[in-house]
Amino acid sequence: MDSEKSEPKQKEKRPIDILRESHGGVSDELKAYFKEQNQVRKALIEAFKQGAETVPELADRTKLDPSRVLWHVMAMKKYGQVVEAGEKGDYPTYALAGKE
Repeated sequence: MDSEKSEPKQKEKRPIDILRESHGGVSDELKAYFKEQNQVRKALIEAFKQGAETVPELADRTKLDPSRVLWHVMAMKKYGQVVEAGEKGDYPTYALAGKE
């Protein structure tokens, strides 16, 4: 009997894996930054589920700095996740797109 030894096939690397290896992957600092950004966005989305809110109301509800909340709300507005839904006093209110 002829026993053929089959060598285990090596999985071919995808181009993205080769690129990541050559550049050293994603730094821990960058991973932490994006993790924090995602947590803020999730907190804001949860707050928006209560209804239309102003930036100061969102800041109070999420316990975040108002300037940071404004930055995220404007980014969410730019990409169509949030829309202006009216005004409360001197402040515009914002709501999740499709929920206004």
